Amino acid sequence: MSVKRASHFLNKIMAVSVLAVTAVIILAAIERLFHPFTPWIQAAERWISESERMMSGNSLMGISLGMIVLTVLVCLFPLLLPKVNKKQYRTSTVRGVIASVVFFFTQLMYAWAEQFGKLHLIGAMLLAIIITVVIIEFLALLTRIDEEVSLRTDLLAAAASGLASGIVIKLIEIFVSQLH
Repeated sequence: MSVKRASHFLNKIMAVSVLAVTAVIILAAIERLFHPFTPWIQAAERWISESERMMSGNSLMGISLGMIVLTVLVCLFPLLLPKVNKKQYRTSTVRGVIASVVFFFTQLMYAWAEQFGKLHLIGAMLLAIIITVVIIEFLALLTRIDEEVSLRTDLLAAAASGLASGIVIKLIEIFVSQLH
């Protein structure tokens, strides 16, 4: 039954994609031959370049306000979709953000410790794991008894994911540097 539903979904995606590509080709041909959309295209290009100029002027460490707004919209969009467990989505998103924060701080710690040598790097990894477990245990103990195990499990999974991401990226960097 699941394969049938999944194949039906893919068939819909392919049909919509073929229709969209066909429409784009027809509209592009009309524009190329008769130029009816030129004023709108030029107005859109002006608006985009003006917006980008304003956003790059308001950027913070390479992240523009537009990028932040786009990220928030992308994160909120699934909440509007049918057949999405909103509570599970919010929980998973929070876990992902926690994993990203853990990843960021462990990357900073790894970069700092790497300056001193491999032994310090291993020590930094162990210290990151210990600190993460202590913080998670503290946060879990702050919750109600019936939520404690679930929160601890979720946070440990998110933190482990963040730590693993740091290690995977470091291994990829080593592999790429060995290729050169």
